[in-house]
Amino acid sequence: MVEPIKVLVVDDDPTVAEIHSRYVMSVEGFSLIGVCSNGKDALAKLASLDLDLVILDIFMPELDGVKTLQKIRRSGKKVDVIVVSAAHEAETFTEVTRGGAFDYILKPFTYERFKAALEAYKTFREKVQHVGCNLNQEAIDSIMARRLEVIMKENLPKGLSPVKLEEIITLLKKHNTFLSADEVAILSGISRVTARRYLEYLVISGKAVMKPHYKEKGRPVNKYKLIR
Repeated sequence: MVEPIKVLVVDDDPTVAEIHSRYVMSVEGFSLIGVCSNGKDALAKLASLDLDLVILDIFMPELDGVKTLQKIRRSGKKVDVIVVSAAHEAETFTEVTRGGAFDYILKPFTYERFKAALEAYKTFREKVQHVGCNLNQEAIDSIMARRLEVIMKENLPKGLSPVKLEEIITLLKKHNTFLSADEVAILSGISRVTARRYLEYLVISGKAVMKPHYKEKGRPVNKYKLIR
């Protein structure tokens, strides 16, 4: 039996902490171990409890999230962090990224975005444990690509389907060449406009690239290819 991922929620707002706690408990494979209202208490919990993941706010009394993350890393504690904060500043995001946060969720957010972060983290852990201690480039690329796909599917624009997105990703993988929206539409059984929306979303998400294909006459046709 697979052990659940043990989570600590850290937020100084009791209402928000309660929401985060309920969200954690609603996702299969996760177990809420504790809740703290500031970074100082969180570090004490980390020292005494066996934890896997911290859901961490930034703006908190006594010790803010950035400093807390830095102290976690200096402690050598093997725990991952997902930041959930109202901090929009690029400097804060940069500091958190340098500190090794797995994800950064801006408040206010949807349940789907929160769940996507947890699902991506769970997939990441399962992939790493499956391939073992030694990773080659192919294994690393597969892990990172799957992490991106999980988040992408939970943040699709209105009108797009996760199932159809997966079909188009599979189609692009199979052909492994640049395809136009017309070609994808024919192969996937959807309209050209809808196919273009999926393809443009893949480009925006960093999953595909687009290049114009020039013909002898007329306007160039945009073609798309998956980034492997």
